[in-house]
Amino acid sequence: MNIRLLSLALCMLLASCSRWEAKKITTEDFLSQDRYSIDITEVDTYPIFEGCDELSEKEVLKKCFEDYVTNTLYTELSNHTIVVQESIQDTVWIDFIVNETGKFCLDSIHLTPVVRNEIPELPLWIHDATGALPKAEPAMKRDILVKTRFKLPLVLKVD
Repeated sequence: MNIRLLSLALCMLLASCSRWEAKKITTEDFLSQDRYSIDITEVDTYPIFEGCDELSEKEVLKKCFEDYVTNTLYTELSNHTIVVQESIQDTVWIDFIVNETGKFCLDSIHLTPVVRNEIPELPLWIHDATGALPKAEPAMKRDILVKTRFKLPLVLKVD
């Protein structure tokens, strides 16, 4: 009886081991599955300026980058005297790209008609201010340098 019980236990063990086998997939299948799981709207690391490079958390790095860009643009734009006929309280949106080499490229500026009429030089000033930004260490995705697009609000309050 013990032999039957032992034989039955051995058969059950051997039959159940077939479920433990690792499923083998080809490299091509793995890469095609992996391609669909990559989130192209997020980067692993944001562009980095000198001074921010000692930070390690992703969100802290992003904030350091955004603060540096904002402060630089506001400093550059504050060098200009703005004279308007009517007071303006509006937001201008600036779209720019940091390319794979870390260079800033102005993509577009979204101005309201009032701002366009009252401060026609503003697009040129923004272009010059963007050119004053130093080169950054580019963003990375899976250890590959990538370009990133940012949208920055520029709040105008002119009396």
